[in-house]
Amino acid sequence: MTDEEHAGFTGETLRFLSDLRDNNTREWFREHGEDYEAHVKAPASAFAGTMAVALEAMSGTALKPKIFRINRDIRFSKDKTPYNTHLHMAWLPADDGMSPPAFMFGLSPDYCTVGCGVFEFAAPVLEAYRQAIAGSAGDDLGALLAELEAGGCRLSEPALKRLPAGFPADHPWAELALRKGLGAWCDFDGPEAATRPGLADRCLERFEKLMPLWRFLYELG
Repeated sequence: MTDEEHAGFTGETLRFLSDLRDNNTREWFREHGEDYEAHVKAPASAFAGTMAVALEAMSGTALKPKIFRINRDIRFSKDKTPYNTHLHMAWLPADDGMSPPAFMFGLSPDYCTVGCGVFEFAAPVLEAYRQAIAGSAGDDLGALLAELEAGGCRLSEPALKRLPAGFPADHPWAELALRKGLGAWCDFDGPEAATRPGLADRCLERFEKLMPLWRFLYELG
């Protein structure tokens, strides 16, 4: 994939997100709406489309891109600031399983990262996951996650404090049983990585590293 095949991001993208964090009001956003369209929304749309094609080729699965809204849902939040100050997007299987795993990209004034995973398994998929790790698949998954961590990736945090029924405390994969979802992230060395040439290729290198985890989760759900 060449650099010309996607719009990419620029320093203006990061500047807008940083300024929005310092001026998180509807009035400021209205005054800078053209900047948002030019430096965030348009390049995000181009990048999401380009990566969808590349990830479909890599995974052999039809994917649909999703760019998360910049507007925050503040109905039940104590934080009433109206906008997210990050750009998040995901690519999900078009066939819509019960708990489809996503490829993910995140950019903010503080980070640039890619990942894959499922935030929370649907109940039948959670049961299938626990059955899998209780058997031989637990060894394979544990080895895969250890390899990802050794390669610099980080894992999502377990949701549970106590083991579910059926898992003794000395189970070799007890830590995996504490999870109600599973994801892994490969961080870049700061948000400026999104503005350098070759972003798409470098994202794909990381997604290729994450592909075995994505396939495990895809077959599970």
